[in-house]
Amino acid sequence: MAGTKARKSPAGTASHGAARRSRSTRHSLLNDFPLRTVFVAAGVIGLAALGIALFGPRRFRDEIIKPIGAVTYAPLAAAMAPQAEHAWAETRAWRDRVGRILESINTADVRDQVAARLANWIERFR
Repeated sequence: MAGTKARKSPAGTASHGAARRSRSTRHSLLNDFPLRTVFVAAGVIGLAALGIALFGPRRFRDEIIKPIGAVTYAPLAAAMAPQAEHAWAETRAWRDRVGRILESINTADVRDQVAARLANWIERFR
């Protein structure tokens, strides 16, 4: 009797392995990045709502939103201002040329010609 061992049935082993896999699958779903992101976003939104409820919307805006905006916007504006001024200076000649073209087109004679062509075009379809 001591030499006889009870054997596990293959069906019992397979079902136990399947249960173990499903538990690990559920565990890995909780560790996925998108699910964590959803939890973090929901937490941030909840904390913002709690802050608004405690402080009031005006105080929340003045003490939290504006300082965060100043910290993030000021460096971006400082970095972009020289590039924007440079781009504006580089396009000066092009802007002047387009302005002269538009001024030369915007005359009474040109407007009369456009009106006559439009009237002619409309008459074709009647």
